[in-house]
Amino acid sequence: MNDMEAAREAYDAFLSHYPYCYGYWRKYADYEKRKGNKKKCEEVFERGLKAIPLSVDLWLHYLAYVKQTRVDDEEYVRSQFERALAACGLEFRSDRLWDQYVKWETEGKRPQKVTAIYDRLLATPTQGYTSHFDNFQEHVSSNPPNKIIEVDEFLALRKEVRQLLKQDSSAAAPGVTTGDESAGAPAPGDDVDAPPGEDKTAPSSDEETKAIKERIVSIRRKMHKATVNAVTSRWNYEEGIKRPYFHVKPLERCQLKNWQDYLDYETEQGDRTRIIVLFERCLIACALYEEFWLKFVHYLEGLKDEMLQPKIRDVYERACTIHHLKKPSLHLQWAMFEEGVGNPARAAEILVNLEKSVPNVLQVAYRRINLERRRGDFEKCTQLYEHYINNSKNKMISSNIAIKFSRFCFKVMKDFDKAQEALKTAIIKDPNNPRLHLQLIDLTLQKPDLKESDVTSIIESFLDKDSTDADQKVLFAQRKLEYLEDFGGDIFSVQAAYEQYQKLLKLSKETGKKKEPKSESSSSTKKEKSSTTPSTNPTSSYTNYSGYGPGSNQPAYPYSGQGQGQYNYGQYGQGGDQYQYQNWQYPHGGYGGYNQWGGYGGGYGGY
Repeated sequence: MNDMEAAREAYDAFLSHYPYCYGYWRKYADYEKRKGNKKKCEEVFERGLKAIPLSVDLWLHYLAYVKQTRVDDEEYVRSQFERALAACGLEFRSDRLWDQYVKWETEGKRPQKVTAIYDRLLATPTQGYTSHFDNFQEHVSSNPPNKIIEVDEFLALRKEVRQLLKQDSSAAAPGVTTGDESAGAPAPGDDVDAPPGEDKTAPSSDEETKAIKERIVSIRRKMHKATVNAVTSRWNYEEGIKRPYFHVKPLERCQLKNWQDYLDYETEQGDRTRIIVLFERCLIACALYEEFWLKFVHYLEGLKDEMLQPKIRDVYERACTIHHLKKPSLHLQWAMFEEGVGNPARAAEILVNLEKSVPNVLQVAYRRINLERRRGDFEKCTQLYEHYINNSKNKMISSNIAIKFSRFCFKVMKDFDKAQEALKTAIIKDPNNPRLHLQLIDLTLQKPDLKESDVTSIIESFLDKDSTDADQKVLFAQRKLEYLEDFGGDIFSVQAAYEQYQKLLKLSKETGKKKEPKSESSSSTKKEKSSTTPSTNPTSSYTNYSGYGPGSNQPAYPYSGQGQGQYNYGQYGQGGDQYQYQNWQYPHGGYGGYNQWGGYGGGYGGY
């Protein structure tokens, strides 16, 4: 509709999302060409060839444009053909590109250049390997041998052929002997006695010409046989590729498996250049499958070659900024790579952008915090901790971040008061969370001037809550009793603690009897239901919690609308907690078990 700006906006917007749609780069370039914008047309071609350098069709379209606009610039046209071959000459389906190059040099009557192309092509496994060798033989038979190969090669072959012909001639005439008569005579191939005006680089007879041509082909036949073996070993994999181009529709499972197997096979062969080309081919067809991007970067990183860092970064950028904007795994790997090569600022930027695209992913939050900790920016760490604690819509998650914050304050910043404040603030928001109280006890035990009441007051505050589960109260009462037994100042406090423990234990047993089912069948049914149908109440007081023995229920808590956050409370000594975002799990170690108040063992295990 002649609205150039609207057309450009439409093409640019589409291709920013789908740069592997080579057909639209062609349409875009042709549009600019029709409008007479030569510079813009060439810019579009360059953008397209950079976005999808393995597109034979786009290269051929570009080369047709170059040949049309630079008719008299032989060197430039040849340089663009060479550029195309460097980019996608190893593509299994690149035969048309090679053929066009051969055709262009043939039309320009440059047979030596044609032979040079065939020397590379015959060593390259492509789909049309058979026809290429046939065409090469036709090329040799149609041109004088001294015109299709370099002078040095021709002279060497002619010398070899003349020696063979001379031997054949001597064998045919046994009565003729040269003996010492040939001493000091010019060697075959030396043209010191050639008549004036005779071409010294031309065969002297039809028989010699035929023999030289046969030698030219024979030498290349060995190369061709090696290529045949290479093609044969890959043919089944290539046949399994039914959709080599990009499309938003899912690929069949068999094609995905074929790509995986093909990549594994090529990797085993060890040719780095071919491996990288195959990965790039795969990423065109499988661009929307993150496992192939991860496989590629794992391969590149495994080479331990600093020269490949720009290539690795390019793969990450394409994966994370174009095809997988909301896949945390790729972004987290990218951030780890950047930090590992000494670019933590870029790593922080990647994590910030990821969090904007996919908010409320706990692992991203922890990665951001710990990146700043490794950079030594403790103030930024504190800001991030407080931000996530205050903005989390799930108090369970907020409480667990608060526990990490408390540990950070105490272990890293050496600030006991701030660590204690973090836990007390979290307890106000989530008063029935036993983990918070136990963390506060564990922290309090680290005080150098510890008072008996510092510990017992925390336990009492938990025991005084009416909403706390009876079994949990028994465990806290037991911990109080054992603490006073080991560290109490008088026997009366121990006795009072013992009586309190017995009272709560009795209450817990009575409560348990009331909950017992009337029959064994109903009991097993309820037990099975309890283990397979977790509670979804985010304000649950762990009423379904089976105790601190082996095993536990797993209440599920929704996490701000982003999938399901699953919290597995586990048990002290055996368990731990686990957050899950979609198919992401971030396990944390449990408390490790009560250890005579020397600390709750284990501690947190990291994600």
